[in-house]
Amino acid sequence: MSGTTILLIFLAAVAALALSAFQYFYKSKISSTRAWSLAFFRFLALFALMVLLINPKIVNREYYVEKPDLLLAIDNSASISNFGVTEEVTDYVTSIVEDPRIRERFEVHVFPFGRELSQGQDLGFMESQTNIAGAMRSLETFFKNKKAPTLLITDGNATMGRDLIFATTNYSNPIFPVVAGDTTSYRDLALSRVNSNKYAYLNNEFPVEMILKYSGKGAVETQLRISAGGNTVFTRNLSFGENEHSKVVEALLPANRTGITTYLAELLPLEGEQNIENNSRKFAVEVIDERTRVLLVTDFLHPDLGTLKKAIESNKQREVIIHQLSDGPVDPELFQLLILYQPNAGFKNLIEKLREKKRGYWLITGPATDYRVLNQLQEDFRIEITGQTEERIPEANPNFSAYQFEDLGFSRFPPLEGVFGEISLSLAVDPLLYGQVQGISTEIPLLAVTTEAESKKAFLFGADIWKWRSHIYTEEESFEKFDDFIGKLVQLLASDQRKERLSVDYEPLYYGSDKVMISAGYFDRNYLFDPRGSLQLEIRDEKTGNVQKVPMAVKTNRYEADLSSLPAGDYSFKLSVFGEGLARSGKFSLIKFDVEQQFGSANLSGMMHIAEENDTPISFIGDPGKMIEVMLSQEKFTPVQKSRENTVPLIDWYYLLGIIILALAVEWFMRKYYGLI
Repeated sequence: MSGTTILLIFLAAVAALALSAFQYFYKSKISSTRAWSLAFFRFLALFALMVLLINPKIVNREYYVEKPDLLLAIDNSASISNFGVTEEVTDYVTSIVEDPRIRERFEVHVFPFGRELSQGQDLGFMESQTNIAGAMRSLETFFKNKKAPTLLITDGNATMGRDLIFATTNYSNPIFPVVAGDTTSYRDLALSRVNSNKYAYLNNEFPVEMILKYSGKGAVETQLRISAGGNTVFTRNLSFGENEHSKVVEALLPANRTGITTYLAELLPLEGEQNIENNSRKFAVEVIDERTRVLLVTDFLHPDLGTLKKAIESNKQREVIIHQLSDGPVDPELFQLLILYQPNAGFKNLIEKLREKKRGYWLITGPATDYRVLNQLQEDFRIEITGQTEERIPEANPNFSAYQFEDLGFSRFPPLEGVFGEISLSLAVDPLLYGQVQGISTEIPLLAVTTEAESKKAFLFGADIWKWRSHIYTEEESFEKFDDFIGKLVQLLASDQRKERLSVDYEPLYYGSDKVMISAGYFDRNYLFDPRGSLQLEIRDEKTGNVQKVPMAVKTNRYEADLSSLPAGDYSFKLSVFGEGLARSGKFSLIKFDVEQQFGSANLSGMMHIAEENDTPISFIGDPGKMIEVMLSQEKFTPVQKSRENTVPLIDWYYLLGIIILALAVEWFMRKYYGLI
């Protein structure tokens, strides 16, 4: 409290005392006893009121102890169960969490992880994937600015994300690796990866790349085989030795018939080999007899061109030709889809030809677009010509119904550069994305499609879409989601079929522990999404002939069915709408693959690398006491006493108001009682 405030309080006391004395003692006929009582209550009320007007601030200081956080990141995947150490891991965690010295020293947090990080001590060891890098990235986000030593309890075998030696590179807190699983080295062959395209073309050969590994001592020989339908289509004899622990084998396989073919690649096991689950892998290829060709027409080079080409060609059944106007005329009939990138006057003949043939296209505008010419060449929309540009941030339309798409967090995407001016559409469109301008949502479409007219069209009113693909990679470390987003749009536009009331979306191949989802769109006769439909799937196992019926549930603007519980095999399905006579059918294969069974021992070398990188000791789950002593000996992780000051203005102290009211009330009743009123 400042000296000025203390002086004001003193003066308030003197003033209250003087006023009280003047009223009850100066020329007063009240007896001295009564006068002193009345003066006291008047003084109390006046002094309290003046103190409220001065409003001094009261500082309240609290002391508390802040403990450092101790994080237990626990591998909750099936590989821990495969090694038979689930009880040891559970007991290890319990010993750390329940140790009274640890609890007195640290705030303990338990984080199991598989595909994603979770919280709690419920360990089931059933996760189908191990993402160590993702778990450490999440913990770094939560505890970045805190002291949080971390026990990483795992076998070190990552099946998702970065390799173990890179998984903890950017982690700011020290990591204490705890090895779970068998560290003994056995002779083991492993077919660690099979790389193949999902699609091949009839009467062609398609490549398959296989990465093979050997661990152990001494030279060994084996044979690599690839078979389909009981017939061997490829063999190769291989040898491994002390200085040759890995090989990359490439094979060309024939695509003789259309449809999905499942292949088995396997290494013949060694005598006495402990783990033979990782000796084989299944993969499947769908053979198709046609290819979608896309023509990307432009008058200048731009990063968007390469981005669109890579995204569309990520599906190997699609081919993109980038054509510059300076290369001469082109025949649109040779392509299933044309993309017109920032058209100008040079596009006149092409756009007129497309309009004459009633062909659809994807039109992309940007700063280099000649809007005056574009307004003359087509009648689908009109753009106000201002000669200025503006940035538009995408915003997903949850009511988009042409097909199913995932909101990739578009509101966080970089903006596209479009024209500053009003866009007037003369035909009915289904906006997929709206454009935000300076953080304000608008009803102006940024990306829209139309399937109601004579041909399907799409309009993207903004350039620099390459920034979106880069943004996705930054967040996901993969282009897959962006490529899938573009691929679905191209699939819609390249199809000659008009919009139908019932559509189905599924993958022909599902691998391992992937989520098996089939989704559908059902529309009323006005082509509006109808959530009242009764949609049902009939799933038939091609091997056993068993049929099961699965109802589809409404999710936002789609119908979905989760078939992840199906065992591996080949299936056909029929989707029907009760009472409407609408039906669709298809086939898919579910290929068995348990990635968590591919490891014969714990990744001891990787765990030792983490220990060296963090300058921490490595330990094993059989000795929790050792880790407890290590953590207790870390002097830099000790509880710290801190203080917290709360400054409260006296005007917020309601008791003082009560004192004023009480003092004035007592004074009034006393004056009334003594007949002074």
